[in-house]
Amino acid sequence: MNIISKALLPLFLTFSIHLLADDHIPQNPVFVPLEIQQCNFKDNKDMDDFMSHIDEWNNFLDEHSEHPYSGWVLSPHYRTASDYSFDFGWLGVSDSWSNYGKIYDAWLSDAGKLGAKFDKVRSCETQTLFAATAIRSAQITSETGTGVLLVSNCQLNEGSTLMDLAEADAKWNNYLDSIDNKGGIYRWFPGLGAASNIDYSFKNVLVSSSMSEWGEGSDTFVNGGGLQTQTAIYGNIVSCDSARMYQSQNVRYVGGL
Repeated sequence: MNIISKALLPLFLTFSIHLLADDHIPQNPVFVPLEIQQCNFKDNKDMDDFMSHIDEWNNFLDEHSEHPYSGWVLSPHYRTASDYSFDFGWLGVSDSWSNYGKIYDAWLSDAGKLGAKFDKVRSCETQTLFAATAIRSAQITSETGTGVLLVSNCQLNEGSTLMDLAEADAKWNNYLDSIDNKGGIYRWFPGLGAASNIDYSFKNVLVSSSMSEWGEGSDTFVNGGGLQTQTAIYGNIVSCDSARMYQSQNVRYVGGL
């Protein structure tokens, strides 16, 4: 069984072999399982109804804490409804593929009543599993558990390789260090549940701890030379669509990504 989409497998394998560290020594990156669910509320239900079951969900995961799983609720902020019309998203991640499988075994065998409670509140017809890796780990987190995600679909341009992208990433990381940027950069490679007509190589995900942090970074990017620096570093290596912004609320964090 291929976890990664067959069309992307050669690309993914190349990335696994040739990702560069900051000192330009090739290393094997760490990919962890990350699931995204796109959900809509049922029968006039709302986020309060969904969140009313989170304490019981956390209690269940506490009972199976040997298999870590972290979760976030994603609320759309800036998006085009004709392209992305779901009410909210769910982001879940484990620290390993083995633990991800084991916590799902526990959920499927022991959490039927709790699952039924969630099913009365929302339906999630789109559920996709990604192989996620950190390009730049976020350096600070919000004390309230909230955050901001910018998500773009990206495609390597003809003639470019993921080796080219990794080298550009190292330069971009050095630049972000020089301006003391605290945000994170992550890549999600689509796998199980991805659309059959998928038209991107990976999702590029930028993470900030707050709108204030995002705004400060945007000032530098838009008016402080960041855009010109990014263009000089990445050139024509990769093309990405317009980003969507989501407000995130962490409901459980035990590590992973």
